Amino acid sequence: MFLPIPKPIRKILTILRGGVSPVIIFISVMLGFTFGLIPGFSGLHAVLVALVFLLNVHLGMFLMSAALGKALCFAAAPVLYHIGMAVQDNLSGLLKLLAAIPIIGITDFSKYAVVGGLIAGPVVGVVAGLLLAKTVIGFRRMMLKAEEGSEKFKKWYSKSWVRILDRILIGKRTKDVKSLFTVKTKIIRKAGVAFAVILLVIFGAATHYLKDTKIKEYASAKLTRLNGAEVNLESLKLSILNGDASVSGIQVTDAANPGNNQIAIDKISADASVYDLTVGKVVLDKVLLSNVQFNQKRQTPGKVIETKAEEPEVFDPCEYKVAVGDISKLDKYLENAKALKEWLQKARKWLPDPNGKEGEVPVEEKPIKYLDYLIARANVPSSARFLARNVLLEKVGIQSPVFGSSNISVENINDAPSATALPIKLQVKSNDTPLEMNMTFDYSSGEKVPKVTGNFSKLDLSKLQSNLSSNAGLAFTSGLASGQFNGLITSETIDLTVDIDVQNLQASSQGDGILGLGGKTTSEAFKILKDLKTTIKIVGPTTEPRLVFDTKGLQDSIKQALVKAGKERLSEEIDKQIDKQLGDELGDKVPEELKGIIKEKPKDLIKGLGGLLGGKEDK
Repeated sequence: MFLPIPKPIRKILTILRGGVSPVIIFISVMLGFTFGLIPGFSGLHAVLVALVFLLNVHLGMFLMSAALGKALCFAAAPVLYHIGMAVQDNLSGLLKLLAAIPIIGITDFSKYAVVGGLIAGPVVGVVAGLLLAKTVIGFRRMMLKAEEGSEKFKKWYSKSWVRILDRILIGKRTKDVKSLFTVKTKIIRKAGVAFAVILLVIFGAATHYLKDTKIKEYASAKLTRLNGAEVNLESLKLSILNGDASVSGIQVTDAANPGNNQIAIDKISADASVYDLTVGKVVLDKVLLSNVQFNQKRQTPGKVIETKAEEPEVFDPCEYKVAVGDISKLDKYLENAKALKEWLQKARKWLPDPNGKEGEVPVEEKPIKYLDYLIARANVPSSARFLARNVLLEKVGIQSPVFGSSNISVENINDAPSATALPIKLQVKSNDTPLEMNMTFDYSSGEKVPKVTGNFSKLDLSKLQSNLSSNAGLAFTSGLASGQFNGLITSETIDLTVDIDVQNLQASSQGDGILGLGGKTTSEAFKILKDLKTTIKIVGPTTEPRLVFDTKGLQDSIKQALVKAGKERLSEEIDKQIDKQLGDELGDKVPEELKGIIKEKPKDLIKGLGGLLGGKEDK
């Protein structure tokens, strides 16, 4: 029984005898091995597919080379891993350049095997392409020599049955072998240009419908890791054509209480940068958040990421250069100190890492399983994949009488602030009170841990009173506080210096008063003390901060107030005695001129008498 030659061999023979140019053979094989040796599918693969249709590439040869390359990718995974390590160590600048190119930038260059495939693919493809092209040229020269140098071969091959059998067994061949060496090679495929445009449209449409799912999964996973508990996004839509972006149904689980959300937002809308979308980044402008709610019940409890229980941090006052006697815990002054500590515990996940690990890709341990070589990542600082330049939260209900309904704006919030090197700014403006507050984390300075600066104005102390403990020592009835602060806030420690200026202060003693003065003395002092300037330090572990007061400065201010109060009381007492003596005892015996002077200027009279008797003015 007659059996034809297997199809793969027939295709190879067809290439050897057909009209495919050696240049096209070389390009097809090189692109095929490059495509196959790079793991997964990324922006690089999309560019290679576009080149296949744009250039006059032999599709069969490309697919065959890609299949061989993919098999080699799995077989040589450890080799790709080590090549990628060498490139990450020595050519990181090249990878940053590639990451900035549209479409190509979507590729995850932190994976060792991807970088290794990017280097090894073209090298293997060039070698294989040159060998195959050289083989084809040699075979065709042999065919040309046989046809032109042998009359018997020409006569034999001119028979019809031989040609038919050749076509059936092997396939199509060129009629004129000599034309294989003289024909002009066409690198660009005209039909391929049109097809590439169609392919890009299809790819864009697919990206339009699939990107939202991928980016939503990435954003949800990133936020979940940062929050320590499940973060849900109902939908995330990005329009590459006009740059519109919107996220709806955001729920951030409270890790301490998985049945509740820390925060829930109905919708976020923004303008997205089209260029950044093409390199796999989400950069948003004019972000507007609507219906922001706190501590709402979830339909189902959120998943919590298990973390190792942390031991309580030990507070050492020597680290902050403060006097032990001036330090007080928050519990002494704040009624809801426990709630504040719980909030700080949650907030520390979003604060700067003092060890400088912020923005780094999670480090994969050395591969144990064979296929782990294909997914292992480099420990390199990553550029921000998410950046919101301007975020506005309108009418946010903050559960505090100091703030109430507030507008909050944030600038340059991102997932890798150290790498982005942009200052993160926070502004809070209350709609219910005159309070305004500004805070800046200055990542632009290049410091390992950013310096924190800010200011606040018109803090209504009467609103603050409901948050104060009965042990605070003072009860405020009025007063507006303003000030500025600077220092450091990290996920581990706080060291802030706050300069406060209080105007129109009205306060009275509560309990035992302050600074050991007793309740009565404290009340007397604050009847006179209307304006106050002082400095407070907030120091210690982030979850257990302490308040450090400028005791000496406060004592001096209170002493001055007491002296002033004493003088005014003495003056009042003298006025009473003079009125009594002049009216009841001396009567009309004192001349009117002298009586007027005594009544109008009793202080000057006392001052003169004190000097005459050798006494001091203050006594």
